[in-house]
Amino acid sequence: MTTAVADPLIARNPSTGAELARVAGTPPERVSQCVDRAAIAQRCWADRPWSGRREGLRRWHRELGRRAEELAEAVCAEIGKPAGEAMAAEVIPSLDALRWTIRSAARVLRDRTESPRWQRWLLMPPARIERRPLGVVGVIGAWNYPILLNAPVIAHAIAAGNAVVWKPSELSSRCGALLQETIDAAGLPEGLVSIVQGGSEVGSALVHANVAKLIFTGGLHNGRRVLEALGARGTPAVVELSGFDAAVVLPDAPDDRTMAALRWSAFLGAGQACMSVKRVFLVDRPAEAWAEAFARQAEAIRIGDPKRPDVDLGPLISDRARDDVHDRVRAAVAAGARLLAGGEPVDGPGSFYRPTVLLADRDQEGPERALEGIFGPVVIVREVADDRSAAEAVNASRFGLSASVWGRDRRRARALADRLDVGVVGVNEATTFFALASAPAGGVKASGFGRVHGAEGLVEMTAPRTVVSRSIKAPRPQVFPYSNRLGRVLRVYRRLVHR
Repeated sequence: MTTAVADPLIARNPSTGAELARVAGTPPERVSQCVDRAAIAQRCWADRPWSGRREGLRRWHRELGRRAEELAEAVCAEIGKPAGEAMAAEVIPSLDALRWTIRSAARVLRDRTESPRWQRWLLMPPARIERRPLGVVGVIGAWNYPILLNAPVIAHAIAAGNAVVWKPSELSSRCGALLQETIDAAGLPEGLVSIVQGGSEVGSALVHANVAKLIFTGGLHNGRRVLEALGARGTPAVVELSGFDAAVVLPDAPDDRTMAALRWSAFLGAGQACMSVKRVFLVDRPAEAWAEAFARQAEAIRIGDPKRPDVDLGPLISDRARDDVHDRVRAAVAAGARLLAGGEPVDGPGSFYRPTVLLADRDQEGPERALEGIFGPVVIVREVADDRSAAEAVNASRFGLSASVWGRDRRRARALADRLDVGVVGVNEATTFFALASAPAGGVKASGFGRVHGAEGLVEMTAPRTVVSRSIKAPRPQVFPYSNRLGRVLRVYRRLVHR
């Protein structure tokens, strides 16, 4: 019998196009075998008390910390993030997420008892609510944050008593392999957490395997295909399908601090963060002068090899991604936007694109529609008349991942923030939400549903089970045969309880 062998994945440096490593691929037909093996490991793992699962997480946390520099260097080389950014925005938040899980999972997942309260009059018993593991959780991660989009989710899944089969993006196969090495070194049961490597055919095999739930991070088109396949089998999912995030700048927002924060939030990771700021709306203030000043700040960003300490912005993940960004920028200009900075690739090797700032007229929505869903270092600025118009402009997008409001008057800013249809909103804060280990992250509308991180993300990895118990001799609410007495009792109950 011939054993299937998949072609290796070639990890490349997007700064140079040079080959970094070759990573063994997984034949698609082996994916279901990994899931079956994980199911066997999961049954024993779920039977362990929390103290045993916690010790496995502690060993993984130590191993992840021990190899932190190596992981950051891998992200720098394969994804193109500056090394300091890779450490600050990837590895450290992942370590924080594991530490939070180790310290908080017992509290979040413990059983609780719910009293019947007034329903005692109907002889209802109390109920105990248990959080049960799901089984095998499938994870399909995105390339732009190959550590942070995977490690916390895997930690939550195994903390809750599940097994995991996960697939990193084929564009971050080397980072995925290194992360799996840290998991293997933690001494978890064999098969409990398995990696499968490959492209869309491997992802499809995982979607169609016997997983109890799937956690998917990726683009809107692929996400909808995944949901269709899962829906046909009734398999639940948590999906994050990117965003088109907006920042609203109120008239009292100080220009220097606001621009500095938004410049970082917009161009972090070459604009390839799901929560990158892409749209800026200036409330009741001239947009042109503000946008021109912001464009000058964008032009001052240092572009180059992310291994160098004096570089702020690395390349996009691939030439294809760079070309897509360029096409969208040209479409926005054709729709009426003015180009104030950037708008073109950087000459030479690598998938570099200049930080780009566009300006649209006050009531001009066409350029935004041309840019919707763009994944690169591009920001469009537009003036709006008032707070209501700002909320309408933010909410006009089909995406609803995150947004932010900026201004000195925090009461006004918070009132506006409350009107925005997004999963995460900040007042004088943007993008860093995802690194907050104790807070859930996720979107609404086309940006997806379900949550990762925090207590809500941990609970996503469980199924609630309600347990009610009473003595066999205890009085019961009602049994056959019915009688007129039941009607009299219920009439009294309605008058007393429901007025």
